[in-house]
Amino acid sequence: MDSKYFQNIPNSVLEYTKGLSKEQKYTFFPAHKGLTENGKNLALGFSCFGLKIYFMTGEWQKLPASDKENWTEYINSFQMSKKNFPDNSFIDKALTDSYKNLGLKQETKYIIKGALNLLPNFNLDNKNVAVKKAVNAETKQAVSSLYQVNAINLKKIENKFKTKSNLFDYLDSLDWTKPWASGAQFSSLCVLSKTQGFNIENYLAEFISRLSDKQTGSYFTSYPASSREIINGAMKVISGLDWLGQEIHRPQELIDFCLDNKPVLEGCDIVDFTYVLYKCTQQSTHRRSEVNKLFITFLDEINKLYKKEEGGFSYFYRKSQTHYYGSTITTGEDISDIHGTTLCLWAILMILDTLEIKDDNTYIIKP
Repeated sequence: MDSKYFQNIPNSVLEYTKGLSKEQKYTFFPAHKGLTENGKNLALGFSCFGLKIYFMTGEWQKLPASDKENWTEYINSFQMSKKNFPDNSFIDKALTDSYKNLGLKQETKYIIKGALNLLPNFNLDNKNVAVKKAVNAETKQAVSSLYQVNAINLKKIENKFKTKSNLFDYLDSLDWTKPWASGAQFSSLCVLSKTQGFNIENYLAEFISRLSDKQTGSYFTSYPASSREIINGAMKVISGLDWLGQEIHRPQELIDFCLDNKPVLEGCDIVDFTYVLYKCTQQSTHRRSEVNKLFITFLDEINKLYKKEEGGFSYFYRKSQTHYYGSTITTGEDISDIHGTTLCLWAILMILDTLEIKDDNTYIIKP
């Protein structure tokens, strides 16, 4: 497919996103159909997705100052201090409440995980840990979204890691054989340290340098079970390094590994893979022509997720995103959704930028 075809995508994506808005233009449904109660009620995450889409398409830059202020004030309204979470975290009550009303299938999964944790070599997240990680992820997303548009959170988030030993103990407690999840926690700390004045950037950089793998260029302790885990884990770590202003340790090895391990057709995998190659190519020209050729094929793959009649993208092939941080949000109809649309637009813009044909009026987000 002609890559220039995708230069018209931002306009259709913007119109699709506007069609998902609720009464307030800065609140959005995750999709047009098949919504669960959680899908109808969750708000913070989808507002951040909407803001990212507005920013990437250049629409944010055109908004009146009052609209920008109302939107950022809305996101900031989710800051609160609540037991079991760092002070001034961004908490969507609908998200935390959703964990109190899980279906039988999901509750059973957590019961099984609890039983397995009694055995050696098991350290699975129980429900309380899952909720904390969900709030942590939403907090990171809210803060990064605000800073993307030159806004700030009104209250500084509590720093629970004031010493090097305290920080390293926490990071070492994460399962770095699964860098996708552990890397996400590392990335969150990088964002918060940089934006909230934690001043632990040097410690974070020192810690992650120890996990740089000479063979793959990714970051882990022992070899993960799948290439997907290796690449998606690298994406999380690299996004954190970007906030720290640190370079990728082994970009050439990562490029080699990515070119030898193509992703599956899924919103998260496509964008994580694209982001890793995109950031690596900013540091190295290694195998650049092969990267460019692969990126052109990616445009064809991403187009399979595009719903032309709607103007948006589905997270899965012929299926909308069904979950958001453990909460069921849709029944998985064959339609677009705001999560898949955010990720696919981001991936397209990174690819077009690499191919040097991105419209100057579109912008690439910093995750």
